Amino acid sequence: MAGNNSAVLDVVTENKEISALLKQTKDNDVSTVSLSNASTLENSSLVQSPSIESFSTIQDIENLSELNMEENSDLFVKIDNPQKHLDTLETYITFRITTKVARIEFSANEYVVRRRYNDFLWLRQKLNECHPFCIIPPLPAKHSLVGQLDRYSKDFIMMRMKALNVFISRIVKHPILSCNEQFKLFLTANQMDFSLHRRQKSISDKLKPASGNATYQTLKYRNHEFDKMKTYLNNLTEKLTTVERIANRINKEEQDLVLEMQFFYPIFTTWAATEPELNVLLQSTASALEKSTNAQNVLISAYPSIVGNPIKDFLTYIDVVQETLQKRESFQSVYEAAIEELSRKKTEKDKLLATTENHSSGFSLWKQPSVDDKLEKLGTIIPQLVKKVEMHQDNLECANEQLRSDLEQWQWEKQQYIKKMMLDFVNKQIEYYEKNVHAWEGVAAKLTANQQQSSK
Repeated sequence: MAGNNSAVLDVVTENKEISALLKQTKDNDVSTVSLSNASTLENSSLVQSPSIESFSTIQDIENLSELNMEENSDLFVKIDNPQKHLDTLETYITFRITTKVARIEFSANEYVVRRRYNDFLWLRQKLNECHPFCIIPPLPAKHSLVGQLDRYSKDFIMMRMKALNVFISRIVKHPILSCNEQFKLFLTANQMDFSLHRRQKSISDKLKPASGNATYQTLKYRNHEFDKMKTYLNNLTEKLTTVERIANRINKEEQDLVLEMQFFYPIFTTWAATEPELNVLLQSTASALEKSTNAQNVLISAYPSIVGNPIKDFLTYIDVVQETLQKRESFQSVYEAAIEELSRKKTEKDKLLATTENHSSGFSLWKQPSVDDKLEKLGTIIPQLVKKVEMHQDNLECANEQLRSDLEQWQWEKQQYIKKMMLDFVNKQIEYYEKNVHAWEGVAAKLTANQQQSSK
């Protein structure tokens, strides 16, 4: 009987906890819907905020100018308010996506949905399929096996949320990607409709015939414009990698310096207790060493967000551009292969015509039907090949124009990105040296006063 009572109490307690969580979910606008349907809950999973302070008030996310996000544009998208979901089989994080839009193809002016990281992966894959020659921005990498245990930490979630904001802002600013129907669905569909759409698409993809991995020959006609860009990207990758390696080494040496400095100011404090006449000066020196060490620690802790992660992220962006250039080359290879096939068929037709003329003056009429059949077949194939070549040529020219436009935008963004990274690095260095100088100015003032007093 006691066991049954205990079981009943457990069920009641669990129901109360679930009700409280669902009420909290509703109060915090956790539903994965547009504002007109904000009462619909996402799935049947339990939802809870991580046991840390509110993410949505962090300065890094509120600083929209840092992400180049314009709230007054006709399409504004912001990602914030991560929440932890507890399903039977998995635990995952979703992010709130708020969209403000003034476009006629949208039925409402504002939407609020929730999406998880895998949904962003799906979106990028669909954009790649729909626009193979657009530069699709990269996503933040999935957590590594080493970092898996830390993927629910505040730092990791904040870093991912900021990167997702950058990803979305790049799509929003793109004149083609921002009008994509899959992107619209991603921003507006409630969770049930979105999940259903994803399942339907995945089923239809499975029904498509598998295409083999085509191997492309070396291009005969090189595009100097894009070849020059490939060389530039390789050089930029090498230089940024060198900068990252040097900065990482400097950061490591600074960490070693801090470890050494931490032993010094306790020594000066102990020394001051044994030297009454130098007590003030030695205490000031100990204080200056401690302040200098703290300033160095601030500089070290800022390294990942100021230099390390931005360089890695942009190296990933460069990889995306190189992949897009490779896709264009593959497309050009198909175009050149079609031209070669057309040329071979025309040559074959010319030879057959020459053979027919030769046979017409001799006694080899028994071969004529076979030649005529081949000529008739070539007469059907060659026009089809001509259309195929023209189609590939038109597509290649469109791809070239699209890629040129995207590369121009990418070059501008690259300048802004690297400029900001360098300025942030310089500002942190200046801040460190100002704190360091201020700490030692006090020691210098006391040393000067001590010397003046001694001279008297």
